[in-house]
Amino acid sequence: MKATHKFFISVGLALVVLGAATAGQAAAPQAGTIISNQASASFKSCLDDACTETAEAQSVTSNLVETVVQAVPAFTLDTDQTKPAVSGEPVNFPHTLSNTGNVDDTYQLCVVNVNADVSSWALYPDANNDGQPDIGDPLFDSTDTTDDGSGNFCWTSSTRVVAAGEQLDFVIEATPTGTVGQTLTALDISAESSEDPGQIVSNTDSVLFPDGPVFDVVKSLSENQGASPSGNYTVTLRYRNISNQTATNLVIEDELPTEYRDLEGNFTTGDAGGMTYVADSARWSLEPTTPLTDDDDGTQTLAGEAIDVCAYDSGSTDCTDLVRATLASVAPGAEASLSFEVSIDADIPATSVIANTASYAYENQDGDSFGEFDTNTALFTITDIAQNPGVVANNTQADSSLGSDDASDTGNVVEVASIGQGGSAQFDNIIWNTGDGVDSFDIEVQPSNNSVSFTTESSFPDGTVFQLLRSDGATPLTDTTGSGTLDTGPIPVPDSSGNCPARFVTDTANNACGIKVVLKATVPPDALGGPFDVTKVATSNTDASVSNAVTDRLTAISENSVDITNDAEADGNGGAPGEGADPAGGPINTNNVAPGNTTTFNLFINNTGARQDSYALAYSDTLSPFEANQLPDGWQVEFFNDGGNGDCSSLGQAISSTALIPKGGSQQVCAEVTAPDDATGGTEVSVYFRALSQTSGAEDIKHDQVVVSSGPAISLTPDQFGQVEPGSAVVYTHQVANTGNVPLTGLELSATPLDDGWSVVLFEDTDGNGEWSADDTRLDDGDFLATDNSVGELLPGEEVTVFARLFAPSEVSLGTVNIKTLEVVAAEGVSDTATDTTTANNTDIIITKRQAPDTDCDGQPDSGSEFDFVFTGFEVAPGDCVAYELVATNQGAATMNKVTISDRTQSFTVYNVATANCMAPTGSCTDEIDAPVDGGTGPIDVNVGSLAAGEKATLIFGLKVRK
Repeated sequence: MKATHKFFISVGLALVVLGAATAGQAAAPQAGTIISNQASASFKSCLDDACTETAEAQSVTSNLVETVVQAVPAFTLDTDQTKPAVSGEPVNFPHTLSNTGNVDDTYQLCVVNVNADVSSWALYPDANNDGQPDIGDPLFDSTDTTDDGSGNFCWTSSTRVVAAGEQLDFVIEATPTGTVGQTLTALDISAESSEDPGQIVSNTDSVLFPDGPVFDVVKSLSENQGASPSGNYTVTLRYRNISNQTATNLVIEDELPTEYRDLEGNFTTGDAGGMTYVADSARWSLEPTTPLTDDDDGTQTLAGEAIDVCAYDSGSTDCTDLVRATLASVAPGAEASLSFEVSIDADIPATSVIANTASYAYENQDGDSFGEFDTNTALFTITDIAQNPGVVANNTQADSSLGSDDASDTGNVVEVASIGQGGSAQFDNIIWNTGDGVDSFDIEVQPSNNSVSFTTESSFPDGTVFQLLRSDGATPLTDTTGSGTLDTGPIPVPDSSGNCPARFVTDTANNACGIKVVLKATVPPDALGGPFDVTKVATSNTDASVSNAVTDRLTAISENSVDITNDAEADGNGGAPGEGADPAGGPINTNNVAPGNTTTFNLFINNTGARQDSYALAYSDTLSPFEANQLPDGWQVEFFNDGGNGDCSSLGQAISSTALIPKGGSQQVCAEVTAPDDATGGTEVSVYFRALSQTSGAEDIKHDQVVVSSGPAISLTPDQFGQVEPGSAVVYTHQVANTGNVPLTGLELSATPLDDGWSVVLFEDTDGNGEWSADDTRLDDGDFLATDNSVGELLPGEEVTVFARLFAPSEVSLGTVNIKTLEVVAAEGVSDTATDTTTANNTDIIITKRQAPDTDCDGQPDSGSEFDFVFTGFEVAPGDCVAYELVATNQGAATMNKVTISDRTQSFTVYNVATANCMAPTGSCTDEIDAPVDGGTGPIDVNVGSLAAGEKATLIFGLKVRK
């Protein structure tokens, strides 16, 4: 059998490199980035025929679909250059190779078209980007045996790995010969991508032989990448007279760039931004501690040498927009450097490149002019990735500094006051990016710790189910980094105006963006007490040593309760017969019945607890012990719904338990008692009626009596939540993924518990279509997952789909919650678990999610049978789109109301409005879709109204992968 999603191999390397800042500063996702997507649906069931009252909202999650960003190699090589030279002396040609693609790459370097008048050459690394060869042996030179006989030489090795967004610097040292006044094309340097053979870029290096002095002027930057804005950075212009003649009036000018270029080489000019000179920062290496004047006011003498410097002097006529240095005389062999500082302007998009080239000219002693010549081009790449990561997890949407210390109890505790047994608490935590660039943060839930004291005394009860949700409180959090841990997705830093994108919160005072992450904790139905603490830890994907924790505290779990009354609903003040009464006392109501006849007790089952519940009904003729459904021989009791008159004068459907009753609500129940034909007149029979919650154990017993009258007279991932009707089955889809870096073997899947009346059958997705069918392989005890070969080996990055088919007992009470824990164990000793939480209900809404490529982003999935909507994954290139299909189906017998389908844009994507389409049983619901603007980010919701038994609604939407 073939494992699904084989293209996930090694994707764990991919995600922490590039992320989103703002819509205008978004960088393309790196190759191998996983775009995970899981939707949800919420709905309510009716509690009466007219649907004037509805139950608590229920929610279910869809299967997980994943898309992998395709590798798109690209690079640039800077730059063509012509340099002055002395015949027979070495000349240095600095070059910069920039990986502008979205995948790490290596390159084949070749020196080609070498002029016959170049006697020797060598290519050296330039690790410090100073424009000079690094000390040591060259990478390859003119003695290399790869010469093809035509002056073409290729390095027998490839370059080191150049990461996406990174640059590689090297210098070619060539020795040309020629005559005065001659310009010589010395050689070409070419680079070919290993990821995309045939993609070749080349530069041409030329020399000019002047009749006079010759200078080598090289430009370098102290850093080659950083954020926008950022700084300060040092620019160094090193000059050297490599001739045997004295030069006069050497003028070096650097007009700082006010433009930047994108990955495709297009320049953005005007007020776009680039580099800005830092006032009073110019220095000369002959006396580096003495500032050089910015004003264009004449010569300074330092260390016995004269220099005239001006820099961005608004009062000057010709030095208002540049840095200029003039040296009256430079002797043969003399060398020194001019340096100054610059800052990077704001609002320059990530991956943009700022290219800066200085120029120089000079004269000989006779006053003859030479130049103007250009220096090498120094490149600065804008990156939005955090260089100094930081994170704070706390309880405020306004202050990213609170809770920065895990030992503090200020700002890092989120409290929910109280919930009922078996209920859910939702904790809103804010994860702040306090670093200097984009970062995403793994979120781990640690139930046995809290971030204040790190003790286990107040951990949540065993059996609590935790679910991490996005800021909408409905859509599950996903793993966007391939680390195997759910995460926030990329969180940017504020733009130059101090603002964060709309779906983030902003701390203006501390210049930070944050995102809300919701932790939903569903406690066991038998748990009581409190307080309970759970730790949520946020860890940087850029630097795993950077983390911060927040404590989520549930103050108390309140006891669920029920009260049975006669003839009227409980009013909370003891006004209804039997309200709050002690069943050990006398009977509340006494009914007379003739032998062989029936009498009916009008009961009200009142939910006096904190959340909705349903109750199993029983009777007994004794209280201690209560023997369920025991009466003297010949006596019978049956329970019915009221027939419609509201007084049990007529009977409706026979029942054994109530429907879901919301907190504070009640249900009328008619208890019909039948006496035997031979009952003796005057016989008194006590009937104790009990209402018992099978989810929380809450119960109440009420004492009534019948008197016989004298006359004739019844990780695995993801965690899933679902609904199922008694006696029916629900299928949960999970992915077993190898997120490590070694193969896994002997994978066994199991589910527990198995002795609670709920049965589960496990399957492997044999046909690889992501959907359970009879063709899929059943997994019995001791069976290994087949994965990709006969030994059941799961390679790093691979994943397989498995199914858990859960069967509910036919007699289970509505509202009963079953939790199945699935565990996968490998022979290598690693394991993981996922939980399937199922509620028995008369509702059975399921939601499925599929995807299809939409390469041209026209809103229509690509044509062809292989591009139908599928559960499985595929690759997509930056700039292309993906269409998603969400189908909510009512598999139950009752109509579901207020059905809402929810999803959202994922990390590295924006909304594509062209795809939007919605169909409900009543017709088109496209106009009701609540979604971001085209190209925006945020939640995608649509209320499709009611779904009757067997009906379905479909939401189709599209996302574009950022380019």
